Amino acid sequence: MGNAQACYTHIDEEFQRLNQKQFNYLTLDQMLQFQPPRENPIELSHLGTLYVMDKRLSGRFYFDDLLDFAEVYCAQVAQNRSYDFRSKFQAYCTLHMWNDLCKHGGIDEFVTWFVKLFTENMPLKKFDMHPDVEFLPSDSIKTMHQILAIKSTYGVEFQTFFDLMQRVAEEENIMLLSEKKLDELVPVPILEQFARDFINGFVKLMQELGFEKEQMELYNEQMKAKKS
Repeated sequence: MGNAQACYTHIDEEFQRLNQKQFNYLTLDQMLQFQPPRENPIELSHLGTLYVMDKRLSGRFYFDDLLDFAEVYCAQVAQNRSYDFRSKFQAYCTLHMWNDLCKHGGIDEFVTWFVKLFTENMPLKKFDMHPDVEFLPSDSIKTMHQILAIKSTYGVEFQTFFDLMQRVAEEENIMLLSEKKLDELVPVPILEQFARDFINGFVKLMQELGFEKEQMELYNEQMKAKKS
């Protein structure tokens, strides 16, 4: 980001603008409203980028971690000033996430982070008829639909996607579609199940692309251990 000090100042100003509740972190929806400097466009809705930004993997975007992310960005700019830097930086973040996935327990850590990303975004809801289950509001599912580009990648509109998640919840005996109080909600266990299915699909894609055979062997060992 060109002038590092100017970048840090910009981050401070944007953080204060969005941090209306005066926490020391931003939630996902707040982070997606963050405006990068004009001279340094960056796609903040990219999953790998969000993963790298959330240094603590807490589902929260702390001010100090955003400064660290800016330092990483600046270092990448200094090493690569090509016209397609934006896409190359996204690839850098994706590979960072991939390397973590290939570590022992990396899949479980990703699923935990992915769930936190959305459960920290908005308050969860609980009901007496489902005392052991927490529910996500539809707006958080809509944000997930946006980040994962479900419409452009799979041609699935948000409402269809949301209805599918609710139907899966009913099939898993977690909720009933007839429960009016749950019309705009999805159970957290369904989000976790989706996260695991999603990342398994990502790993399969990386395998097809030929990334790091030895890392794939470690991943396969993780999956075998989970099944046993």
